Amino acid sequence: MHTFAFIALLTALAGTPTRAPTAEEQRFYDEGLRALQAGDARAAEKAWKNGYAVGHDPAFLINIAEAQEKAGAPAEAADSYRRYLREVPDAADRADIEQRLARLAPAGTPAQPGPAEPVGELGAGQAAAPRLGPKPGFNPDARRSDSEQPAGAAQPDDSGWNRYNLTAMISSGAALLLLGTAGFYAASAGSNSDDVNRLVTYRSETGTPLTYSTVAAQYQQAMADGERNDRNAKIALIAAGGAAAVAAVFFVLDAKLGGEPAVAVVPTGTGVAASGGWTWRF
Repeated sequence: MHTFAFIALLTALAGTPTRAPTAEEQRFYDEGLRALQAGDARAAEKAWKNGYAVGHDPAFLINIAEAQEKAGAPAEAADSYRRYLREVPDAADRADIEQRLARLAPAGTPAQPGPAEPVGELGAGQAAAPRLGPKPGFNPDARRSDSEQPAGAAQPDDSGWNRYNLTAMISSGAALLLLGTAGFYAASAGSNSDDVNRLVTYRSETGTPLTYSTVAAQYQQAMADGERNDRNAKIALIAAGGAAAVAAVFFVLDAKLGGEPAVAVVPTGTGVAASGGWTWRF
């Protein structure tokens, strides 16, 4: 359903017919959006460059430029904006893009796009596809609010946490807690065993053992408690082993795939809706 809304937005913005995004383009666009929401502008830039390389949709260039602005690279952002104007000279949002260029360009540097040049790192060696207008799913209002932020604004530092090392650390903590629990129950089971032995081997000063009728209730209670504590100790020990195995697996995954977007707490909505709740996002 949202794809049709994207197409309608494209037609309104560009004033020309357009096509729906391919599944791969949509995937890269969504990946970049998630990265940007998590505060990783460079990861968003990389995802959108990959999306641009699929079909050379010029609208990706605007997303790339905005990510570069957020990453504190105004010169790179200006290059991406100029490339967009070269590829879509009759773009409906040309005035907005030129205002951004004027804000980003150093004093004395013209904001107008220069002569056409090769696609370069955004699609080296590939022929440019027909101009499709702005990218499906691109919100011009969101672009406008982003442009109000100072160019080169510092981004929050990456916390260093991701889905892998966070899971590994939680699993390690759970393993330690379960080991402590297993030790507690094992000690309790040992104490129950000592109570049983004491009741069985006790001798009075005259050498007479305790009669069963005298200690029957204590003996039965000690036996039952000992069996229960021994069982609980074994369960906790097995669970600790499982948690330790999970931690080991995720430490390995972190070493190999740790370059994922950082874990972040983000609002569940935008604008006024942002005060409605927060969510833990990977």
